[in-house]
Order: sequence, then C-alpha cells, then structure tokens
Amino acid sequence: MVVCDVIHVVPLQVKSVINLLFAAYTGDVSALRRFALSSMDMEQRDYDSRAALHVAAAEGHTEVVRFLLEACKVNPVPRDRWGNTPMDEAVHFGHHDVVTILQDYHNKYSPADSVTNKETAEKNLDGML
Repeated sequence: MVVCDVIHVVPLQVKSVINLLFAAYTGDVSALRRFALSSMDMEQRDYDSRAALHVAAAEGHTEVVRFLLEACKVNPVPRDRWGNTPMDEAVHFGHHDVVTILQDYHNKYSPADSVTNKETAEKNLDGML
C-alpha cells in the first residue's frame, strides 16, 4: 500500500513542475496565478535545477517575471545546474526589459541579508529553548 502511494506522488510532482515551467515558457500568467492560488510551490525546479523564473527570463516574458517576483516573492537569483541565474538568461537572449526588472530586484536582494536573518532566527529559536 505504501509503495502505491509513492508511485502516485512522484508523477504528480513531475506533472506539477512541467505545468509550472510550461506556463512560464508560454507566458501564461493566468495559469501561473491559478497555480499560486492553489498553493503550488512556485520555486519548483526541473532536473537541471531551472525554476520558472529562469524560463520566463529566457523567453522575455516581462509580465511573468514581474508576477513571479512581486506576487509570488520567488528568489530573484536562483542558480541552475550550470550556475546561471535568470539575469544570465535574460542577458544571453537579449531581453533588455527583463534585465531591467531583474536588476531592480538584484539591487534589493542581498544574500548577506539572508544569512543575517537566518542567524537572527536561529538565535531567537535558541533563546526559546
């Protein structure tokens, strides 16, 4: 019985990633909005560790990029298996509008802040013990 549950879960996760990345690829913000409202993880990644933001940036879909960043609050600088960020994709394919959007978020986002926030959270948790 447990084996059957595992077999059914894996294809659903794969289908979820495929649907998410296909919507990003085609620029389908309506589908992405439905996925987000149904509590889908909007930062899921494929086998190359590419997120929907990578795909949308590579395709030049500014509306999708804005939606993922502003409404879904996805990480603006995820790295795929080759170390590329969505910014790298937008630059490579010449999508200047996407580059501008991502630069604005790069200026706001600082990995050092994430480390500091994590350390602060850990200290707060330690203080509760």
